[in-house]
Amino acid sequence: MSLDALWLMLPILILSLGIILLMLQTAWQRNRDLAQGLTIITLVASFTALIWQFPSGHQEITILFEYEPVGGFFSILLLMVSLSVALLQGAYMGADCKEVAEEFYLLLLLSCLGAMLLVMARHAASVVLGLELMSLSMLAMLAYNRERKLALEGAIKYLLLSGAATSLLLLGLAFLYATSGSLLLADIMQSPMSLLAKSGFVLLIAGLAFKLSLVPLHFWTPDVYQGAPVNSTLLLTSLSKTAVFALLIKLILIIPPEFEADLIRMLSWMAIASMLLGNWLALQQQSVKRLMAYSAIAHMGYVLVAGIIAMDIDHSLVLEGASYYLLAYLVASILIFSVLTMLSRLDDQQDVDTLSQLQGLFWQHPWLAMIMALAFFSLAGMPITIGFIGKFYLLTLAIKLSAWWLVAAMIIGSAVGLYYYLRVIFNLFAPANPELPQVSKALVSKIWLGVIAASLLVLGLMPGLLGNELRAILGIG
Repeated sequence: MSLDALWLMLPILILSLGIILLMLQTAWQRNRDLAQGLTIITLVASFTALIWQFPSGHQEITILFEYEPVGGFFSILLLMVSLSVALLQGAYMGADCKEVAEEFYLLLLLSCLGAMLLVMARHAASVVLGLELMSLSMLAMLAYNRERKLALEGAIKYLLLSGAATSLLLLGLAFLYATSGSLLLADIMQSPMSLLAKSGFVLLIAGLAFKLSLVPLHFWTPDVYQGAPVNSTLLLTSLSKTAVFALLIKLILIIPPEFEADLIRMLSWMAIASMLLGNWLALQQQSVKRLMAYSAIAHMGYVLVAGIIAMDIDHSLVLEGASYYLLAYLVASILIFSVLTMLSRLDDQQDVDTLSQLQGLFWQHPWLAMIMALAFFSLAGMPITIGFIGKFYLLTLAIKLSAWWLVAAMIIGSAVGLYYYLRVIFNLFAPANPELPQVSKALVSKIWLGVIAASLLVLGLMPGLLGNELRAILGIG
């Protein structure tokens, strides 16, 4: 491997070094504060290295990995999510938590490493390596409180169904290898069109659709979200979906022209069903975690619209829209799950997440209530938030393509979503619930939330701040 390749792999190498140091620290002397500090330093160092190097253009690193500017942007999002989880975990566990802390941070770094490898993958082996490293690490985090029955139930469901989805993905890759004779993604996706190749494409997309919670492979999502510790749920809804979508959009952009029409039809129906069904089922929820699970299904349908459009119009413009929308979704999700994390404790059988428990949050914790309300406004696509800009991007692209069924589904889904998001917001300002829990006093976490909340407004009011950077990354004039 050349020095240039090592330089491009620097963020990955920093994460790997951090994992080794954390393992040594755990073996030498357990100290949860030291483990949290080491994790945060590792993530910040990797983030700094990624920003510092940020080269332009596509570059091959090894036969397994490659660097793409848009992949670098997705990696920034992955590190941002992981840093949020690391900052919140200390207060969430508390000083007297029964569960050990160091292994959580180790799993967090492993899952982030797997996600970043998945974003950089250019070979079937690296896809499987990154996907399984991320998924297996996340599986342990979903069941981290071993005394929570719902957490164990959700983790088992995720294990079984995730294993089945990975089997579909592997079978799809095997079919495509049989027709192309290569394991490089660029060669696999150019397989001669035959029944075997088409079956491989369908199985591959199905495996990724499970990870993205797209209809009809969405059934596991609400139970896993509700049962898992809320800080681990934040990782599942953000890091996992960002990494898998980055891989999906990479595959969509190199799909054979002969298969485009069939793939557009399949993805269009999945996107429409996800937007409509996800929003409809969210209407019936009293648990914010289950509501966010169905909302995630709908929002992944919105993001999938960008992938569909990418096959018909300018790729770079679509990537810009998808990246902006995904950033808007991640920022809002981080804020909502962070507030729930600060109200909850890992040792409890259930997290604070029902509407009755959050009733009147504004009157006891106005700062947290305002942050949560702002995040829900963004998810609803209200003006002056980044969520509005994200939806505007996607609607503009869909209209440009004259994809009227997708446009109609987006508008109907957004209208339904506005209703249940406003229901949660009104609940936050209702008469106070006297049994509201105390909030952790982690000052750094509150400052981090304030920075993210401010960015949600700033990028909503001045989208050109990020838009210009995205255009520079993607080479859009």
